Amino acid sequence: MARKPTTPAIGATAATTRPPTATLSNANPALERIPAVTKSVDPDKVPLGEIAATRLARLSGVPAKELIKRPLAELSDALRFRLDSQLLLFRRVCGRVVKRGPDGTMLPVPFATVHVEDTDCSLLGWFPKGFPWGWYFPLRCRREVIATVKTDACGRFCVWVPRFDIDWLLRWRAQRVCFDVIFERPSLADLLDDLSGIRPPERIPERIPGPIPDPPPLLRDGGFAMRRAEQLLGRETAELLAQAERAKTAGAPIAKITQSLSAMRVNAAPPMPQASGDPHEEAKALRSASFRPPATLGLSDELIKQFRPDRWIGPFRRCHTVLLPEWVPVIDVPDITFRVTQDVDNDGSEEVIYSEGFFDVRWNAGAIPDVTLEASSIAVAGVSCDAPDIVCGNVPAVTFAGLMPVLDPAAPATPYHDAVTGYAKRPNRPRNSGLDPLRPGDVPQEPGDAPYCRTLQLYGCIELANVENYRLLYRQNGGPQVPFTGLTWPLHRIVGGALQTVWQAADAAGWYPIRRVADGWHPARLLLNWPTTGFANGLYEVTLQTGDAAKAVLQTASPVGFRIDNSAPSAQFLSLRWRTIGGAWSPPMELVCPVIRRPAGADIEIEVGWMASATHLRSAFLRGGGCGSGTAPVLVSAEDTAERWHTTPLDNAVVRTAVFRLAGTELRGSPPVPVPVQGAFSFSLDVATRAFNPSGGDGGFEADWFYDPVWVHIVPSLPVAVVNT
Repeated sequence: MARKPTTPAIGATAATTRPPTATLSNANPALERIPAVTKSVDPDKVPLGEIAATRLARLSGVPAKELIKRPLAELSDALRFRLDSQLLLFRRVCGRVVKRGPDGTMLPVPFATVHVEDTDCSLLGWFPKGFPWGWYFPLRCRREVIATVKTDACGRFCVWVPRFDIDWLLRWRAQRVCFDVIFERPSLADLLDDLSGIRPPERIPERIPGPIPDPPPLLRDGGFAMRRAEQLLGRETAELLAQAERAKTAGAPIAKITQSLSAMRVNAAPPMPQASGDPHEEAKALRSASFRPPATLGLSDELIKQFRPDRWIGPFRRCHTVLLPEWVPVIDVPDITFRVTQDVDNDGSEEVIYSEGFFDVRWNAGAIPDVTLEASSIAVAGVSCDAPDIVCGNVPAVTFAGLMPVLDPAAPATPYHDAVTGYAKRPNRPRNSGLDPLRPGDVPQEPGDAPYCRTLQLYGCIELANVENYRLLYRQNGGPQVPFTGLTWPLHRIVGGALQTVWQAADAAGWYPIRRVADGWHPARLLLNWPTTGFANGLYEVTLQTGDAAKAVLQTASPVGFRIDNSAPSAQFLSLRWRTIGGAWSPPMELVCPVIRRPAGADIEIEVGWMASATHLRSAFLRGGGCGSGTAPVLVSAEDTAERWHTTPLDNAVVRTAVFRLAGTELRGSPPVPVPVQGAFSFSLDVATRAFNPSGGDGGFEADWFYDPVWVHIVPSLPVAVVNT
């Protein structure tokens, strides 16, 4: 587990390290109740169920009746010369349970019970014509629990799975053509490969242990891959992918972000028959003869009756090496699945918040990547993961914004935060060159001025003598001082093995009751969970007050300013024209569906005028890309015509004209022959603000906040058709 950031007594230097990153995956939970599970059993003490005993019997030759209901600790001596002794060991599988918040961020699900199940399930695979993916409909399933574990306050968990179980699963798939493909849920990292053309879809993925490669260039092909990602996954997920790519040049470690992409599963519904929106009509359409498995599959009536079109799992890759029929029944598919429960209503019993978790884990002979389970909307989620450890003195104070201190180290160290202007001083600093990435000798200027965005957690010191309540007041842009009211957030703790949840809520005067650290509430010392997107942009002067039981003010802390900016930047293309190399420029072209008609095989230049601006501009980049050809526009004008990094806090707008060269031919065939190039091309602008959120999940914590994050940005594009005359 990562160390938490700490701060000594008020005014001293704070030390920080980075907590784990949140990720997401697919979920399809059903609401049901089961008894609460509060304690995990040592893995070698768990008695073997019928499914596990049968699999071990087939590997060892020992009858299943001699193995069932006996733990591996008892069987080791008897079996060690009947099969590979390593199969009697265990492999650890770790992961995290999360829930999607209102703004799309992934929140930790604390103190939930993860049930690991050995599963045999008959599936009906559907691979509709024209789709790159397939989906499965479960028909008959057998499950038995092989381990249980509680998530921690960050939703993290680790369990031990018998090696023989994993070996059986791998052998079963290896004995069947393409099953390593059609039973592998594609991750977002896989999708990025496909969108960028790095991995051809026909290739069967190899299971090679080792480090996860960097994300591919989603933003560097003129906007084609970005638009495709938005179409497939939606704007929020595409934004997350773009953020991961930017992190490669942001100066912060990217291991967590890259691992997150590999843990996130693509979630896309199958192309079901659709009705007019009436639920009864849609149900009727699903039962229609046009959507049901054909009788030629030879499935029994018992299995056919269990076919439910509204229960699907996927999507999955389809095999291109072997031609798949549209419907494929697969009987008794082995897997190790997950079910997650949590007492969401404090009634002493746990409800299912995640189920139907087929193929969540990529079972490898080598390293097994972490799994991420996205819980349903009924799950109780926390507001943050690792909270900072704070050592307080005898005065109240706001000490952290997220995981970043707002109390500065002693000079000459760069401050974290300017309490007067409200800016963070370390992230997204200006650069003398106005270019990115950093050139030799191009040292970021200090300090910077990055505003804050999204949901901001404020932590601090309030547990003082006679203090029973506290409140936070603010002035917006020098206006009247008013209390924060109407904001509420959950705190959690475990008492006697049961989850307890309390929602912090203020009275009309803004007073919150103190939840003492000794009482075990998590996250500790959280003063305010502030969704800044619901507030106007500007400077907020925040003042902390403590009160007694009667809510009379005891002490007032020094005010701390926070500059909030959730506004998006603006950008547009201003002009477009072209010419053959050495020729005259064309008249200005229309920017809606422009078509360049050039002499066949002629090299041309394309001139693009563009502008970008923001209240707090970080950077702007112009890129060109091509579709349907290996040739793409190449920048031939100076670097600063196609990119801009702010050089001062007031450098918030840029207007430039860049020139790109597009080759007229490319070599194709064997032997290579010049072929005239034509097709669809595109130019895209990637414009970002300096605003950031110090939650720590983007590498800032690990970099001690000397990094260049992107939280608010836009990516407009200009498509251009080039045809030969």
